[in-house]
Amino acid sequence: MSGGPRMKIAIALLAVVLTGCAGGEPSDPTGARATTTATPASSAQSRQKVPKVVEMRLAEARDLLKQQGFEVAEEDRTGQGRQILEGTNWVVVSQLPEAEAEAPSGTRVLLKVRKPTDTSAGQEPPAKGVVPNVVCLDLQKAQDTLQAAGFYLLGSEDATGRGRQQVADRNWVVVSQSAQAGSRPDVKVKITLGAVKFGEPTGGSGCKS
Repeated sequence: MSGGPRMKIAIALLAVVLTGCAGGEPSDPTGARATTTATPASSAQSRQKVPKVVEMRLAEARDLLKQQGFEVAEEDRTGQGRQILEGTNWVVVSQLPEAEAEAPSGTRVLLKVRKPTDTSAGQEPPAKGVVPNVVCLDLQKAQDTLQAAGFYLLGSEDATGRGRQQVADRNWVVVSQSAQAGSRPDVKVKITLGAVKFGEPTGGSGCKS
């Protein structure tokens, strides 16, 4: 049969070509090669250690916690339910979560606070007509204590000598009193209380502020 050898060679070459095509990458009708996309990791909320703020002034504790992404809640540790306004007047006595505990960013940290003067003596009802010791109490508490003892003619002054007015009495600490504790002056005698703001030096009174 004429042309037989040539036909065999052509068929053999065609088989080689077809075999090469079969072993290559599969064709993509869109002309684009498939790419592998990495699956993103789980977007779990980041956790970090809660800083220690116990014994700090509330104002400093607030700033530190907020800088690290935590929310802050506050509570009067004494149970008196007092409003907590000026952070420098309060000291942190406990925190929840506790220091070094791991918590998600945005966690609310509960701070229980007290004033430095809350540990002072003078909580017992004063005797009528007897001047109580009101040094180291906040100015409002000192005035309330004197009035409970029957003394209503009261005044206050800036113990630093700068002549500042005591507008918010609860922001001041009494460091001196003009009538000696335990004395029995006439109830019409004016008693003047020297005071400084919380956080200021209290001189020789030994008061915490």
